[in-house]
Amino acid sequence: MTYVNITAPVKKIESWGKDLKHVLDSLPKGIMPQIGLGFTGGKDTGAGLDTDVADGKYDKQLQAFYKVLLDLDRPSFTRIGYEFEGDWNGYSPESFKKVFLIISKAFKEKNIKSATVWCSGGGSANFMSLEKLMAYYPGDQYVDWWGIDIFSPEEFDHIGLQNFFDSAHIHEKPVMIGESTPRYVGVLDGEISWDKWFNPFFEMLYDNPGIKAFCYINWDWIYWSNKIGFQWHDWKDARIEKNSFVLKAYKMKMENPIFIHLENK
Repeated sequence: MTYVNITAPVKKIESWGKDLKHVLDSLPKGIMPQIGLGFTGGKDTGAGLDTDVADGKYDKQLQAFYKVLLDLDRPSFTRIGYEFEGDWNGYSPESFKKVFLIISKAFKEKNIKSATVWCSGGGSANFMSLEKLMAYYPGDQYVDWWGIDIFSPEEFDHIGLQNFFDSAHIHEKPVMIGESTPRYVGVLDGEISWDKWFNPFFEMLYDNPGIKAFCYINWDWIYWSNKIGFQWHDWKDARIEKNSFVLKAYKMKMENPIFIHLENK
Protein backbone atom coordinates (compact mmCIF):
# COMPACT_ATOMS: atom_id res chain seq x y z
CA MET A 1 0.00 0.00 0.00
CA THR A 2 1.26 3.43 -0.93
CA TYR A 3 -0.20 6.92 -1.12
CA VAL A 4 0.26 9.95 -3.35
CA ASN A 5 -1.63 13.21 -3.79
CA ILE A 6 -2.18 14.36 -7.36
CA THR A 7 -2.11 17.98 -6.14
CA ALA A 8 1.51 17.63 -4.99
CA PRO A 9 4.33 19.19 -7.04
CA VAL A 10 5.36 17.18 -10.09
CA LYS A 11 8.81 16.54 -8.63
CA LYS A 12 7.27 15.08 -5.49
CA ILE A 13 5.17 12.68 -7.56
CA GLU A 14 8.25 11.70 -9.58
CA SER A 15 10.22 11.16 -6.36
CA TRP A 16 7.43 9.04 -4.91
CA GLY A 17 7.48 6.96 -8.10
CA LYS A 18 11.23 6.40 -8.00
CA ASP A 19 11.09 5.34 -4.36
CA LEU A 20 8.20 2.98 -5.06
CA LYS A 21 9.96 1.42 -8.04
CA HIS A 22 13.11 0.94 -5.94
CA VAL A 23 11.14 -0.88 -3.24
CA LEU A 24 9.17 -3.02 -5.68
CA ASP A 25 12.27 -3.98 -7.67
CA SER A 26 13.71 -5.45 -4.48
CA LEU A 27 10.61 -7.62 -3.96
CA PRO A 28 9.16 -10.60 -5.87
CA LYS A 29 7.78 -9.69 -9.29
CA GLY A 30 4.25 -10.76 -8.46
CA ILE A 31 3.68 -8.19 -5.71
CA MET A 32 1.03 -5.65 -6.73
CA PRO A 33 1.04 -2.15 -5.22
CA GLN A 34 -2.27 -0.73 -4.02
CA ILE A 35 -2.18 3.04 -4.54
CA GLY A 36 -4.29 5.52 -2.62
CA LEU A 37 -4.60 8.47 -5.01
CA GLY A 38 -5.87 11.63 -3.32
CA PHE A 39 -6.67 15.08 -4.66
CA THR A 40 -6.98 17.17 -1.52
CA GLY A 41 -5.38 20.38 -0.33
CA GLY A 42 -4.71 19.43 3.29
CA LYS A 43 -4.55 16.77 5.98
CA ASP A 44 -8.16 15.65 6.47
CA THR A 45 -9.34 19.26 6.50
CA GLY A 46 -12.05 18.89 3.85
CA ALA A 47 -10.05 20.92 1.34
CA GLY A 48 -10.91 18.86 -1.72
CA LEU A 49 -9.35 20.04 -4.97
CA ASP A 50 -11.36 17.70 -7.18
CA THR A 51 -12.88 20.61 -9.11
CA ASP A 52 -9.42 21.96 -9.95
CA VAL A 53 -8.20 18.53 -11.04
CA ALA A 54 -11.33 18.06 -13.18
CA ASP A 55 -10.72 21.48 -14.78
CA GLY A 56 -7.22 20.48 -15.86
CA LYS A 57 -5.19 22.53 -13.38
CA TYR A 58 -3.18 19.45 -12.37
CA ASP A 59 -2.73 17.83 -15.76
CA LYS A 60 1.08 17.89 -15.44
CA GLN A 61 0.79 15.99 -12.18
CA LEU A 62 -1.55 13.46 -13.77
CA GLN A 63 0.89 12.88 -16.62
CA ALA A 64 3.68 12.36 -14.08
CA PHE A 65 1.50 9.86 -12.24
CA TYR A 66 0.74 7.93 -15.44
CA LYS A 67 4.45 7.79 -16.24
CA VAL A 68 5.18 6.32 -12.80
CA LEU A 69 2.70 3.51 -13.42
CA LEU A 70 4.09 2.84 -16.89
CA ASP A 71 7.63 2.73 -15.51
CA LEU A 72 6.58 0.28 -12.79
CA ASP A 73 5.43 -2.07 -15.57
CA ARG A 74 3.48 -4.34 -13.24
CA PRO A 75 -0.18 -4.79 -12.29
CA SER A 76 -1.49 -2.49 -9.58
CA PHE A 77 -4.66 -1.14 -8.00
CA THR A 78 -5.48 2.58 -7.86
CA ARG A 79 -8.10 3.77 -5.36
CA ILE A 80 -8.98 6.99 -7.16
CA GLY A 81 -10.03 9.62 -4.62
CA TYR A 82 -10.31 6.96 -1.92
CA GLU A 83 -12.94 7.50 0.79
CA PHE A 84 -14.59 9.85 -1.67
CA GLU A 85 -17.68 10.64 0.43
CA GLY A 86 -15.74 11.48 3.60
CA ASP A 87 -16.13 15.08 4.76
CA TRP A 88 -12.40 15.07 5.56
CA ASN A 89 -11.81 14.99 1.79
CA GLY A 90 -14.51 17.46 0.78
CA TYR A 91 -15.16 16.14 -2.73
CA SER A 92 -18.34 16.98 -4.63
CA PRO A 93 -20.06 14.14 -6.53
CA GLU A 94 -19.91 15.69 -10.01
CA SER A 95 -16.28 16.78 -9.99
CA PHE A 96 -15.18 13.56 -8.26
CA LYS A 97 -16.85 11.52 -11.00
CA LYS A 98 -15.24 13.68 -13.68
CA VAL A 99 -11.76 13.09 -12.24
CA PHE A 100 -12.45 9.35 -11.98
CA LEU A 101 -13.47 9.25 -15.65
CA ILE A 102 -10.39 11.20 -16.75
CA ILE A 103 -8.05 8.79 -14.97
CA SER A 104 -9.93 5.63 -15.96
CA LYS A 105 -9.92 6.64 -19.63
CA ALA A 106 -6.21 7.49 -19.49
CA PHE A 107 -5.42 4.05 -18.04
CA LYS A 108 -7.13 2.41 -21.02
CA GLU A 109 -5.66 4.74 -23.63
CA LYS A 110 -2.12 4.33 -22.28
CA ASN A 111 -2.46 0.61 -21.55
CA ILE A 112 -1.62 1.20 -17.89
CA LYS A 113 -1.83 -2.05 -15.89
CA SER A 114 -3.81 -0.60 -13.01
CA ALA A 115 -7.30 -1.60 -11.91
CA THR A 116 -9.52 1.31 -10.89
CA VAL A 117 -11.05 1.02 -7.41
CA TRP A 118 -14.10 3.04 -6.32
CA CYS A 119 -13.43 3.08 -2.59
CA SER A 120 -15.93 4.21 0.03
CA GLY A 121 -15.06 5.49 3.50
CA GLY A 122 -17.70 3.17 4.95
CA GLY A 123 -18.29 3.49 8.67
CA SER A 124 -15.86 6.37 9.05
CA ALA A 125 -18.25 8.33 6.82
CA ASN A 126 -21.24 7.05 8.84
CA PHE A 127 -22.32 4.58 6.15
CA MET A 128 -23.96 7.01 3.81
CA SER A 129 -27.10 5.61 2.20
CA LEU A 130 -26.60 3.78 -1.08
CA GLU A 131 -28.68 6.39 -2.87
CA LYS A 132 -26.36 9.18 -1.71
CA LEU A 133 -23.28 7.04 -2.26
CA MET A 134 -24.22 6.31 -5.86
CA ALA A 135 -24.26 10.04 -6.60
CA TYR A 136 -20.45 9.60 -6.61
CA TYR A 137 -20.51 6.58 -8.91
CA PRO A 138 -18.83 7.18 -12.29
CA GLY A 139 -20.40 4.14 -13.96
CA ASP A 140 -19.65 0.44 -14.31
CA GLN A 141 -17.61 0.93 -17.47
CA TYR A 142 -15.05 3.05 -15.58
CA VAL A 143 -14.85 1.01 -12.36
CA ASP A 144 -13.00 -2.30 -12.11
CA TRP A 145 -13.41 -2.94 -8.37
CA TRP A 146 -15.58 -1.62 -5.58
CA GLY A 147 -13.77 -0.92 -2.34
CA ILE A 148 -14.62 -0.02 1.25
CA ASP A 149 -12.45 0.75 4.29
CA ILE A 150 -13.12 -0.89 7.66
CA PHE A 151 -11.73 0.20 11.01
CA SER A 152 -13.87 0.10 14.17
CA PRO A 153 -15.42 -3.17 15.45
CA GLU A 154 -19.01 -1.89 15.38
CA GLU A 155 -18.76 -1.53 11.59
CA PHE A 156 -18.90 -5.30 10.99
CA ASP A 157 -22.53 -5.63 12.06
CA HIS A 158 -23.78 -2.43 10.43
CA ILE A 159 -26.44 -2.89 7.75
CA GLY A 160 -24.65 -0.28 5.63
CA LEU A 161 -21.69 -2.62 5.18
CA GLN A 162 -23.85 -5.52 4.03
CA ASN A 163 -25.81 -3.21 1.74
CA PHE A 164 -22.53 -2.18 0.13
CA PHE A 165 -21.48 -5.80 -0.45
CA ASP A 166 -24.91 -6.66 -1.85
CA SER A 167 -24.88 -3.69 -4.22
CA ALA A 168 -21.40 -4.59 -5.48
CA HIS A 169 -22.74 -8.06 -6.26
CA ILE A 170 -25.63 -6.56 -8.22
CA HIS A 171 -23.13 -4.49 -10.23
CA GLU A 172 -21.00 -7.63 -10.70
CA LYS A 173 -17.90 -6.01 -9.23
CA PRO A 174 -15.29 -7.66 -7.02
CA VAL A 175 -14.79 -5.98 -3.66
CA MET A 176 -11.53 -4.86 -2.07
CA ILE A 177 -11.22 -3.96 1.59
CA GLY A 178 -8.99 -1.01 0.73
CA GLU A 179 -7.85 -0.28 4.27
CA SER A 180 -8.42 -2.17 7.51
CA THR A 181 -6.96 -1.92 11.00
CA PRO A 182 -8.30 -2.64 14.51
CA ARG A 183 -9.04 0.98 15.39
CA TYR A 184 -9.37 1.62 19.15
CA VAL A 185 -8.65 -2.12 19.74
CA GLY A 186 -5.09 -2.86 18.63
CA VAL A 187 -3.42 -6.22 19.22
CA LEU A 188 -1.81 -5.92 22.64
CA ASP A 189 -4.72 -7.48 24.56
CA GLY A 190 -4.17 -10.76 22.75
CA GLU A 191 -7.24 -12.98 22.77
CA ILE A 192 -9.48 -10.06 23.77
CA SER A 193 -8.21 -8.08 20.77
CA TRP A 194 -8.73 -11.11 18.55
CA ASP A 195 -12.30 -11.72 19.67
CA LYS A 196 -13.24 -8.05 19.43
CA TRP A 197 -11.87 -7.28 15.96
CA PHE A 198 -9.97 -9.98 14.10
CA ASN A 199 -12.48 -12.80 14.46
CA PRO A 200 -15.42 -10.74 13.14
CA PHE A 201 -13.15 -9.43 10.36
CA PHE A 202 -12.41 -12.94 9.09
CA GLU A 203 -16.04 -13.98 9.52
CA MET A 204 -16.96 -11.04 7.29
CA LEU A 205 -14.53 -12.30 4.63
CA TYR A 206 -15.94 -15.84 4.82
CA ASP A 207 -19.57 -14.66 4.69
CA ASN A 208 -19.05 -12.45 1.62
CA PRO A 209 -17.34 -14.34 -1.23
CA GLY A 210 -17.58 -11.21 -3.38
CA ILE A 211 -14.64 -9.83 -1.38
CA LYS A 212 -11.59 -10.70 -3.45
CA ALA A 213 -8.86 -8.68 -1.71
CA PHE A 214 -8.13 -7.09 1.64
CA CYS A 215 -5.42 -4.75 2.83
CA TYR A 216 -4.33 -4.53 6.48
CA ILE A 217 -2.44 -1.56 7.92
CA ASN A 218 0.17 -3.08 10.23
CA TRP A 219 1.02 0.14 12.09
CA ASP A 220 1.63 1.48 15.54
CA TRP A 221 -0.83 4.32 15.05
CA ILE A 222 0.54 6.48 17.86
CA TYR A 223 3.98 6.51 16.25
CA TRP A 224 2.65 7.45 12.81
CA SER A 225 0.25 10.01 14.21
CA ASN A 226 3.20 11.80 15.82
CA LYS A 227 5.37 11.37 12.74
CA ILE A 228 3.06 12.69 10.02
CA GLY A 229 0.60 14.81 11.97
CA PHE A 230 -2.76 13.07 11.72
CA GLN A 231 -5.16 12.60 14.65
CA TRP A 232 -4.68 8.88 15.17
CA HIS A 233 -3.33 8.95 18.73
CA ASP A 234 -6.02 6.67 20.16
CA TRP A 235 -6.05 4.07 17.38
CA LYS A 236 -3.56 1.85 19.26
CA ASP A 237 -0.84 -0.56 18.11
CA ALA A 238 -2.07 -2.74 15.24
CA ARG A 239 1.21 -4.55 14.53
CA ILE A 240 0.27 -8.23 14.39
CA GLU A 241 3.76 -9.36 15.32
CA LYS A 242 3.57 -7.49 18.66
CA ASN A 243 1.30 -10.08 20.30
CA SER A 244 2.03 -13.81 20.21
CA PHE A 245 -1.64 -14.87 20.41
CA VAL A 246 -2.74 -12.58 17.58
CA LEU A 247 0.27 -13.54 15.45
CA LYS A 248 -0.37 -17.28 15.82
CA ALA A 249 -4.11 -16.94 15.19
CA TYR A 250 -3.52 -14.72 12.15
CA LYS A 251 -1.06 -17.20 10.64
CA MET A 252 -3.61 -19.98 11.12
CA LYS A 253 -6.25 -17.94 9.30
CA MET A 254 -3.84 -17.40 6.43
CA GLU A 255 -3.66 -21.17 5.92
CA ASN A 256 -7.28 -21.16 4.74
CA PRO A 257 -7.29 -22.07 1.02
CA ILE A 258 -9.50 -19.06 0.17
CA PHE A 259 -6.36 -16.91 0.47
CA ILE A 260 -3.99 -16.81 -2.50
CA HIS A 261 -0.33 -16.51 -1.53
CA LEU A 262 2.35 -15.28 -3.89
CA GLU A 263 4.55 -18.36 -3.53
CA ASN A 264 1.63 -20.54 -4.62
CA LYS A 265 1.07 -18.72 -7.92
